[in-house]
Amino acid sequence: MTQLSRQLGLWTLIFYGVGDILGAGIYALVGKVVGIAGSSAWLSFLLSALLASVTGLTYAELSSRIPKSGGAASFCARAFENPLVSYLVGFFVLASGITSSATVSLAFYGYLRVFLEVPQMAAAIGLILLMSFISFWGIRESARVNNLFTSIEVFGIVLVIVVGLSYAFRQNASELLSRIVPSSGFLPILSGATLAFYAFMGFEDLANLAEEAKNPTRDIPRAILISVSVTTIFYLAAVFAVLWVMTPAEATQSTTPLLDVLKKTGFPMPAWGFAPIALFAVCNTGLANLIMASRLLYGMSDQGLLPKPLAEIHSSRRTPWVAVLVAMGLCILLVLTGGVKIMAQTTSLLLISAFLMVHWSLIKIRHREPTSPGIFRVPKIVPYVGIVVCMVLAIQSPLQAFFRMIVALTVGLILYFFFKSRARSSLNSF
Repeated sequence: MTQLSRQLGLWTLIFYGVGDILGAGIYALVGKVVGIAGSSAWLSFLLSALLASVTGLTYAELSSRIPKSGGAASFCARAFENPLVSYLVGFFVLASGITSSATVSLAFYGYLRVFLEVPQMAAAIGLILLMSFISFWGIRESARVNNLFTSIEVFGIVLVIVVGLSYAFRQNASELLSRIVPSSGFLPILSGATLAFYAFMGFEDLANLAEEAKNPTRDIPRAILISVSVTTIFYLAAVFAVLWVMTPAEATQSTTPLLDVLKKTGFPMPAWGFAPIALFAVCNTGLANLIMASRLLYGMSDQGLLPKPLAEIHSSRRTPWVAVLVAMGLCILLVLTGGVKIMAQTTSLLLISAFLMVHWSLIKIRHREPTSPGIFRVPKIVPYVGIVVCMVLAIQSPLQAFFRMIVALTVGLILYFFFKSRARSSLNSF
């Protein structure tokens, strides 16, 4: 049987994780978070960073214990020994990957308009086709593209941070303080966090590359924790730059907030000079999510949780080509159903729900199984804190996001009952 190719070392995984987390979340959505939380937006990002860090720790231990491509589905299968639970968790993560790719495909249009006026749907679909081709071409080639795009997007964020903070620090200190004094109550901050959390998504995708990593037990946990730490620092610095350079009203109305920070400071870079950086960043996030979705489709199919053809691996490219095509088709369908904001909120809610079950999985596995030598371990309190934070953020999601999640749940249940017998047999592999 043809197997996935183990090509990914620690530094490649770190670049993949940082590149996946950075991107559309900060380049396109920071203004929308400011629109919800006002000058308290940095607190929304800080709360989101807390959930990402806590969940990253849980993923790090579980990835060390269970290095499977199925990610959250594999964790829940081992913990609950119930195919329905593991199936639905995997399906939610899968749905989040598709909705996330659709989100960034729509956000792509904002920066593309600097160069070219084309219909938003045409731009989104064109990007999906390009990303899907790269995903099919090979994991090593995809990783190289990711490394290039990550370097470009990191440069863009660092440029905005340096220029924005340099400009801000030349202003009156009391004015700067007033711009970041929390102006909203706790509920708007929480609501903003549900959207800001989208910007931190991506660390969980690393678990789905376990069968393509050279040393998954050692490298996957390290890559997760380093990726979350690095991007948290970048995000908080970028949010402060936006709040200090732009008013909340300006940030809310902007579809290109980081570009507008440079414009407001008078930095001598034309729009056509910065926009490509943002486009690379948005594309990188979409590419990473499509890779995750296709590999998760492959992993769930390999466990008997989805149709068997999805586990088909291309003989020469050694990638799950059928899964790549299915992920591409689903993403194209989704771009027709909503805008950037609600798509991002739906993605957050889907993943928050899956993360809650992942934290619970770690609790159950620890109670039942001894810890083997070499397993990465986190403090006992971590999964309990993760469950509480997940529940608090989930209840702040809009009703439309809950409706979309219910639709995904319904589709998942229908598919499950078609593959019920195969799903039960998949437990034997854990």
